[in-house]
Amino acid sequence: MIFYGVIGVILLFIIYKYAVAAFNEIKLKNNELVQQVNALNEQLDFVSEKELKTRRDADIAILGKEKLMSSLSHEIRTPMNGIVGMSTLLASTELDNEQREYIDAVIDCSKTMLNNVNEILINDMLSFSKLESENSGLENKNFRIRICVEEVIDMFAGRASEAGVELLYEIDSSVPLEIKGDYKKLQQVLINLVENAFNFTLQGEVFIGVKVTDQSNDGQLNIGFTVSDTGTGIEENKLKNLFQVPLPENYSTKSKQVQKGFGLVICKRLIKEMNGKIEIRNNPGNGCQFTFSILASALKQQATTFVNNAMQAFEGKQVLIVDNNETSLSILTRQIEKFKLSPVTASSGSQALEMMSQFSVDLVITDLLMPEMNGIELCKIIAAKYVKVPTVLLNDLKDDRYKQFSQLFTSIINKPVREKVLADAIVTCFKHGDNSTLSDVPRIDTDFSKKYPLHILVAEDNPVNQKWIKKILSKTGYEIDIAENGKVVMEKVSNEQYDMILMDVQMPEMDGLEATRMIRLCLDRQPVIIAMTANAMQGDRDECIQSGMNDYISKPVELNILLAMLEKWALIIKEKKQVPA
Repeated sequence: MIFYGVIGVILLFIIYKYAVAAFNEIKLKNNELVQQVNALNEQLDFVSEKELKTRRDADIAILGKEKLMSSLSHEIRTPMNGIVGMSTLLASTELDNEQREYIDAVIDCSKTMLNNVNEILINDMLSFSKLESENSGLENKNFRIRICVEEVIDMFAGRASEAGVELLYEIDSSVPLEIKGDYKKLQQVLINLVENAFNFTLQGEVFIGVKVTDQSNDGQLNIGFTVSDTGTGIEENKLKNLFQVPLPENYSTKSKQVQKGFGLVICKRLIKEMNGKIEIRNNPGNGCQFTFSILASALKQQATTFVNNAMQAFEGKQVLIVDNNETSLSILTRQIEKFKLSPVTASSGSQALEMMSQFSVDLVITDLLMPEMNGIELCKIIAAKYVKVPTVLLNDLKDDRYKQFSQLFTSIINKPVREKVLADAIVTCFKHGDNSTLSDVPRIDTDFSKKYPLHILVAEDNPVNQKWIKKILSKTGYEIDIAENGKVVMEKVSNEQYDMILMDVQMPEMDGLEATRMIRLCLDRQPVIIAMTANAMQGDRDECIQSGMNDYISKPVELNILLAMLEKWALIIKEKKQVPA
């Protein structure tokens, strides 16, 4: 019995030892688990603190936006209300008709700006908020890159003229006529960058350049854009934060310096969405240059344009370009070469006259604003010494001196110079100087209008084209009215009934497509509308017809085609009038 008792004690002792060892191991693991839990809690506390900080930062950003909105609204509305108030008081005094017209325009523009302030601010903030959500998406549609750029040029043309700054652009021949990409996003980037350039440029020039930087076998293109200026540049200490959202404290209604916060931030994010990148080359005191690229697709089938077709008959003709701005002179030279004409250049009026005394020139294109001898003075001498040489004046928007000497110029183009407008003017100049073309005029049927009576309105912004169409149709017996843009068209059709409108497409203020849509919506008695345009690319006819036009003629207009079009629609109109109501 004693033996079994000893064995039992030994077994109990062994069990006790194992139990103690197991307990100690469990206790150790428990301590480890406690440490892990504590570590996790610390991490959770850190995450929570970081989340709280992120939320606080977001709240600060929202507060910053609200302060920005309030600041911008205040800074715009306060002086604008003063302008409206003082202008209204001035309008109540004795004024002559011309002064009354000016002050009414000031009041109308001021009220329009006040009404649009909130909408403009809200749209900008919505754009930024949409970008922050990163769900805006890309529109992948066909568009013409030249139109995209030229619309931006048109937006800033008035500002460039007022500031005395040259606004220039050049699209390299490597860039296809049509691409597939996001038109709106690209245009918003260009608008923001050009706006930024003007904010820092008091003299010199602002330039937009476009070229293809890379192309893959599957049709994908890297298209590079340059927006440069000759302004003050950007302070070096501001470069590192250039594409970051500005802090709220930067926006104070007491600040005398205008703060430009979101434009470049929006640019960077839009370009990233378009699979591109943006860089800056800064030269304080001498301007800066923004370069960016986008990824786009080139259409397999590229149509020919007015420029391709119209210039064939004039290949090799010698064109003298006169401009004291080197950049402008280089761009115009390359455009003339693209038209397969032969350019020669002069940087002053005296140099141009010296060159003309040495060799023959078929056409002179001259800038208005030049030192020593301006464009008007140059054209006076050319008109006296070289009667048969046509001249094109590149006019500044705010300068109307040319009106006193309009007989000196074959064509007048407002700057910035658009390629289509330049090409149109050149073709018209050469056609008017072509005796074989003019000799056909007397053979026109002078009774044509009696056979096919029509009351015609011509919508055309080019002065030379206006003269040409008026002269040609007067030979056939028609007395036509002219409207220089879509807004004037709407004024005329609201006061008078027309059988037919010959409608240009690209016009300032309101283009032909928009004017046609307005006519189709607003008028009870509908005229026949025929597109008469230099837009001769694939799809242009369809676009015109979809807008509500009845027919289409591409420029340059062949006389026989124009007369056939008038005959066709005169007969259709006559048949409709004979049908009982």
